[in-house]
Amino acid sequence: MPADVPLPPLSFDHFFTYAEVTEFVETLAAARPDLCRLSSLGTSRDGRQLHLLTITDFSTGAPEDKPAYLIHGNIHATELAGTHTALYTARRLLLDYPASDLLRRVAFYIVPRINPDGAEFAVSTGGQIRSRTDRSERRANTLYQEDVNGDGRLLTMRQQHPDGRFVADPLDPRLLVPRRADSPGPYYRQFPEGIIHEWDGGDDIRIEGRGFDWNRNWSYDWRPEPEQWGAGDFPFSEPEMRAIAEFMHGGGNLFAVLGYHTGPAAVLRPPSTGSLADMDQEDDQVCQDIALIGARETGFPVVPVIEYHDGRSRDINLRGHFHNFGYQHLGLFVYEFELGTMLNTAGLSTEEVFAARTAEEGEEHMRRVLRWWDANAPDYPLFAPWQPCEHPQLGPVEVGGLVRPLMYNPGLMQLPRIAEATYRFTLEHAALHPRVVLEDVTAESVGGPVYRVRARVANRGHFPTHVSDRGRGLARLRPTRVEFCPAEGVRLLSAQGHVEVGHLEGVTGSRTLEWFVSAPDGAVDLCTVRVLGGAGGSVSAAVRTGG
Repeated sequence: MPADVPLPPLSFDHFFTYAEVTEFVETLAAARPDLCRLSSLGTSRDGRQLHLLTITDFSTGAPEDKPAYLIHGNIHATELAGTHTALYTARRLLLDYPASDLLRRVAFYIVPRINPDGAEFAVSTGGQIRSRTDRSERRANTLYQEDVNGDGRLLTMRQQHPDGRFVADPLDPRLLVPRRADSPGPYYRQFPEGIIHEWDGGDDIRIEGRGFDWNRNWSYDWRPEPEQWGAGDFPFSEPEMRAIAEFMHGGGNLFAVLGYHTGPAAVLRPPSTGSLADMDQEDDQVCQDIALIGARETGFPVVPVIEYHDGRSRDINLRGHFHNFGYQHLGLFVYEFELGTMLNTAGLSTEEVFAARTAEEGEEHMRRVLRWWDANAPDYPLFAPWQPCEHPQLGPVEVGGLVRPLMYNPGLMQLPRIAEATYRFTLEHAALHPRVVLEDVTAESVGGPVYRVRARVANRGHFPTHVSDRGRGLARLRPTRVEFCPAEGVRLLSAQGHVEVGHLEGVTGSRTLEWFVSAPDGAVDLCTVRVLGGAGGSVSAAVRTGG
């Protein structure tokens, strides 16, 4: 298809439904079939496709023969900005080629929405969900989210109650703040908007079913519940997570992974448990140097996952988390961008957000968000005024409050700038890929039918083929292997044809190989030398007489 076929525009005026994501990726792939192909990792629990975009210049080789960079987004249902940012990168990679020639050498795999079921619930209802909530077995005295007032959204219910733990904020009565000993009434209890299953009329009301956090379902250092909330039944017990894990392990050419989340803006790096000392010392420095590229491009602070918390908390240990899986099990330098929340959009830095040590400081942060909203974006549907409603079980309640998916993401008006900054990081990170090549391939007659074939196998990329020191001993990061295949009628005279080269260091790592063969009279083709370079890609050369 001609290169002047326009790419689909990427709208930033709302977060996408599954149908809109599907339409965008289908149109993108149709516009550039020479550079972009759409496939699927599998289907979600509810039957939606886990869209996979493969972006590379297919005329310069198959994607599985190139170093590969994986991007995934929206593992957490309400973190919808991750989908937009992944789609932005996909579109820009196509738009910028061939001015940027990275697609000649690298294959990009982009999964814009790992969690299409949870995201669909969040974007279509505004309801509260982490990754998945199990509502299959309804329990008595448990509230399940449901549209009570018929406005098409799931918001918050507040109800006056003598034991209510909240009061209206005296400085901004739109907000609820914790009740204190001297707080004047009225006092409120609050719930997600919904209906209580088989309620007995008591005050012991649980909220929904079992919750899952898929960023606790990776394999390294996984822990069962209740030791790690949301962990699932076993590593990769969730079908969507199993699909992406099998994809990662299925190809040996993956050299980097980047995930998109939305929390206070940060460039997150390993480790997610323990301490920095748990990483190889040189790996720790390289990991930090790359993360600083992200900080330079985005303005976000670099934060190891173990330190990603507010001032009232100790260092955290997130079991079964992506970063430890990516480093310890894949041997890669992996990152997550926390793209920000409305706190950041309203002008609070991540350092300010995490510096809060008292409840009062956190309350003032929320007031700042609403003040910014009032002054800058009153038409942005961030807050729904409290409206009286007759609940069929609880009686008089008010429904309203913050629209959670919008609160948990950066403002859409800021997302193009953020997406552009993360795209620049991706280009710089990807440019560090290992690159296995064949050099100085020759065939020299040494008398009669005998030829000497020589070739240099080299890694001219920045990373070694094992990427990190941790990766050096992992089976997934396969050492470089050379296959020597004589042409028809050609006989190998050397004791060994195939050669295990081992890992090659970056830039200068190389090894010269030599074979002797006997060729029949008039032979032109002598052999094919194929190098299987793992994360450095694969390459082959046909060797002919006089070559």
